[in-house]
Amino acid sequence: MSAAVATLVLTNFATVTVVRDGARQGLELFDTIWPIALTSAVAVILVMSLLHRSLVELVQELEHREAAAQHLALHDQLTSLANRALLEDRLGQALTRYRRTGEQVALLMLDLDRFKQVNDTLGHNAGDRLVQEVGERLRSLVRETDTVARIGGDEFAIVQISPKGEADIRRLCERIIEVIRKPFVIGDREARVGVSIGAVFASREVFEASELLRKADITMYRAKAAGRDCFRIFTEAMDADVQRRDQIESSLRTELRDGSGLHLHFQPIVDSGGAPVGLEGLLRWNHAILGALPPAEVIPIAEECGIIDEIGLIAFREACRVARRWPDLVVAVNLSPVQFRGAALPATLRRIAGEEEVDPTQLELEITEGLFIEHGTLCAQAMQEMRRAGFRIVLDDFGTGYSSLSCLRTFPVDKIKLDHSFIDLAERDQSVAIIRAAATLGHAMGLEVVAEGISCAEEEQIALEAGCDALQGYHYAAAMPADEIAAWLEARRSSAISDAA
Repeated sequence: MSAAVATLVLTNFATVTVVRDGARQGLELFDTIWPIALTSAVAVILVMSLLHRSLVELVQELEHREAAAQHLALHDQLTSLANRALLEDRLGQALTRYRRTGEQVALLMLDLDRFKQVNDTLGHNAGDRLVQEVGERLRSLVRETDTVARIGGDEFAIVQISPKGEADIRRLCERIIEVIRKPFVIGDREARVGVSIGAVFASREVFEASELLRKADITMYRAKAAGRDCFRIFTEAMDADVQRRDQIESSLRTELRDGSGLHLHFQPIVDSGGAPVGLEGLLRWNHAILGALPPAEVIPIAEECGIIDEIGLIAFREACRVARRWPDLVVAVNLSPVQFRGAALPATLRRIAGEEEVDPTQLELEITEGLFIEHGTLCAQAMQEMRRAGFRIVLDDFGTGYSSLSCLRTFPVDKIKLDHSFIDLAERDQSVAIIRAAATLGHAMGLEVVAEGISCAEEEQIALEAGCDALQGYHYAAAMPADEIAAWLEARRSSAISDAA
């Protein structure tokens, strides 16, 4: 063997030896590492599995919270009924379907009657339980396709899909009223409420849920005004009335700001012999667009929008100025029950009378019987203060409201005015008997008795036979501007002199 071959053999042998040694060392290293690698892989897999599980749970929790938040955002917490937001959404969807397919939609707005009394007598917890029970009763009356919502303290709404005309809605309203009238048992107590309902149908002219809600609200308040515990169905005339009311309110505020337009006309009052003894100031307003508006329309609006105090004091000041011009006549002016909410009313009237240099004894303050019910204790205190200041208190429209002997004994008045409704020409004898009974009651209590609304000689005779002390009405004169009073008085006195001659 040559040296070169030997060298090559030795080199190959050394290489094989090195490779064999490396393989053995690699196997030894693998034997050492693979358990660690396997353990690490298992650990990674376990960690990833746990992370995946946690992530799934977190996602589910977030979805649950989101669903709960969405439910809270769209449902009333007390009753779990739909809230206003969900109501408007579903109503909007129903209106879209109506425009597309003609599927009819009706909206009912409901407000509980006498609910405040439940809160006041049984407490707010009882009120909450009653509201919950109302929600359950309403839900039992509708279909799954309908929506019952609570949109306020004691206000609810129902969206009914595909009602079969007005008759269907009327039946639903009647069922609701019947069900809500049934007593609510709360603990060991029993509560009773009623419900006023306004219903409106979708129309091609109404494209927004808010507009349908507005009309339903208008209609519900019509039901309230009609005596409560009843329902009304929307007509366009109702909307026209609301627009007229808003126009009147806006114009009233403008008139008060500008100081023009509102004024008093004065209707004379005569004694049993026909001689003038007084004047009653009656509010008049000739609206630039609507024309002459009667006090019966203007005063309630002024009371509702909070400006009756300003109007009342304007009227009182004008009455004082007329009283100063004719010191031999008493001048009467009407007070709104709302004015009695302010404890400063007696002092304010005294101040104005002083500023106008008028003796309070020449002024009569006319109030209605409803004042006794609305502001009992406060009213009595104010009336006592006014009488101490010298003003005379007149109970207007006696016998048409809450009149009773106890009222006359409790509340200090100086005069009662009998409403014209007591006089019935067809039942003359009965009218005389009724008025005489009222006059006898008044005289027994030291009160002067005035008959209102005398429109002819025969009515005058009935009032005189019954014993009335004074009379007022068109038979003597209509209400007139202050500038015409002097001419009327002169004509009346001249007529009396001629008759005497």
